[in-house]
Amino acid sequence: MRTFASPWLSSKNPDLGSQRDTHDLPQLSEEERKELQRPKHMSESYTTFDLPLASDRALLDGYINTSGGFRMGKLLEHLDSLAGAVAYRHCLPSPTIQSAETGTSFHKASERAGLYLATASADRLDMFGRLNRDNVRDLRFSGFVTWTGTSSMEVVVKMQGSTTPSSSEGGWQTLMLGRFAMVCRDAITHKARPVPRLIVETEEEKALWKLGEDHRRRQKESSLMALDKVPPSSEEAKELHDLMLQVVDRKVDEIEGEKIVPIRDTELESVQLMFPQDRNLHGKVFGGILMRLAFELCFTNTAIFASKPLRFLALDSITFRLPVPIGAVLRLTSKVVKTTRPHQGEGGEAKVHVVVRAEVEEVETGLRRETNTFYFTMAKEDHEPLGRTVVPSTYAEAMSYLEGKRRLELGDEMRRLYQGSEQA
Repeated sequence: MRTFASPWLSSKNPDLGSQRDTHDLPQLSEEERKELQRPKHMSESYTTFDLPLASDRALLDGYINTSGGFRMGKLLEHLDSLAGAVAYRHCLPSPTIQSAETGTSFHKASERAGLYLATASADRLDMFGRLNRDNVRDLRFSGFVTWTGTSSMEVVVKMQGSTTPSSSEGGWQTLMLGRFAMVCRDAITHKARPVPRLIVETEEEKALWKLGEDHRRRQKESSLMALDKVPPSSEEAKELHDLMLQVVDRKVDEIEGEKIVPIRDTELESVQLMFPQDRNLHGKVFGGILMRLAFELCFTNTAIFASKPLRFLALDSITFRLPVPIGAVLRLTSKVVKTTRPHQGEGGEAKVHVVVRAEVEEVETGLRRETNTFYFTMAKEDHEPLGRTVVPSTYAEAMSYLEGKRRLELGDEMRRLYQGSEQA
C-alpha cells in the first residue's frame, strides 16, 4: 500500500510534490514542443464516454438517490470532469493523448508539458429532458472546445439519453447542455499560459465560434448590470416596494394562498473537511466535487422547503474565485431566494431558485474566504403550487430576491429557445 510521508492537514500549502511519483519524467521532444502550440480543429478535442445506467443495473445502484430518482450531483461532477478532459486534449500534444487512457496519463503529460488546466467558471448547465426512476436511460456524455482566447477556452458539453431502454437499439435525445470556461496556467509560475489557437473553417464551426464570442460579450454586459454594481431598475424597485407594503404594512401571512417564509428561515449549512482523495491534477479540490456537494445541499434544502424532492432544471454561472486546498474546512450555506407559481403551458411548473455559498476555512488560522457561489433552479414535478413563498427582510436579501427573479427568467428563455430550435 502506498503511504504519504507528509501530513495533509495543511490548508496553506500542502506538499503536493511528495505525493507524486518520484521517477523522472522524460522531457518533451522538439516535435512535442511544437505540437503544444499547433493550431487545432474543434474535432481534435472531441471527447465522449457512455454511462450505461439502463443496461447495467449494478452501475445504476450507484446513481439512485433516497427518493428513487437520480443523484444529479454525480452527473454534474462527470460533466466537469469531461470539460477538463476536453481542455487537456486540446492543450497537450496529440500523440500523448491518443495513447492516454487514464487520469494518471493526463497528469504525466501535463507535468511534462509544464502546464495545468483549471475550471474558471461553469457558465450554464440547463436540463432539457427528464431523467427519473420511471425513465431510466443509458447516458452519453460528449464535449469539445468551441472558442479560444489567449489562455482560456470555452468547452461545450452535452449529456444525452438513449431513446430506448438499450442504447444499442435506438438514437439519443439531448438531456442537458452546458458551457465551461477553462484556463491554462504554467505549472511553475502559475501565470497564464497560451493555449493552441482554434482552427475555424466550416460554416458550423464559424457559428459555434460566434456563439462563444457572443456568450463572452453577454457575460461582460451582464456583469456590468449586476445588482452588486448598479441599483435595480424602476420596475424591480416597484415590485419590491409593493411586496413590502403587502407583507409589512398589511401584516399578511399568505400571498395568493401561499404561506410567507422569510428568506433567512430557509438557510441550511453543511461543514466538511477536504481529503486528498478529492484532489484534481494540480492538487486542489476537484471542481466537480464542489458542484456535487453544493447540489446535494440545494436538493436537501428544496426538499425540506417544498416537503417533497424537486427536479433539477439549471445551474447558472458558477465562478471559481479561489481554489479549495486539501485539508481545509469547506462550509456550504444555502437559502431559497425566489419562488414562482405554476402556469399553463410548457415549463409552467412551480420553480425554486437557490443560492449556495461556499467558504473555505483554514484549520490553522480560522480565516474564512468565499470561493464559489452556486445558483440552482429546481422545479416541482406537477403543476401544483409549492404552498410556500419567500420574502426578503433585508436589503441584501432583496437583491438576492431580484437576482433570483432575473435568473429564473433567463432560464425560461433559454429553454424556450432550445425547444424552438428542436421544433424547427
